Amino acid sequence: MKIKAIQILCAFFLVASCGPKPSKSVAEIITEIDTYSSTIDANSNLKEETIEGALTDNEGFKDIGKFKYTVYFDGQSNQLYKIKNIETTDKAISETYYFKDRDVVLITTNLSGTSHKMYVQKDKVISDTKTDAETQKLLLEKAKRFHKNFNNEH
Repeated sequence: MKIKAIQILCAFFLVASCGPKPSKSVAEIITEIDTYSSTIDANSNLKEETIEGALTDNEGFKDIGKFKYTVYFDGQSNQLYKIKNIETTDKAISETYYFKDRDVVLITTNLSGTSHKMYVQKDKVISDTKTDAETQKLLLEKAKRFHKNFNNEH
């Protein structure tokens, strides 16, 4: 009886020690993303390409503002790290998208002085500062579109 109990106990500990490891907390992931984005911002070795132009109305006839779009990437591997998009109309909008391993991990926005951070993991928002669901979806779609456009050009 004692041998069977010891065997069951050993089997339990073996399964528990080899089982899945607990995932990181949201706070740990956010800290890692903040560290990563700071590293990208400080990296002066990244290649930078900027495109500027006019923003037009839906029909494409009337200028309603301007934009400045800058990509930051590794010149040798063409790995994308960051995209900064600035749109100026009757209001100023600044968006910065950080990418890691081809996925967006952080989106920062500044709309007329109001800043927001949206942390992303596997195409899902894990934390943000008061961004509604529709805006979250729009920004995630924009990130995918920007990344696809970068891949087509490089």
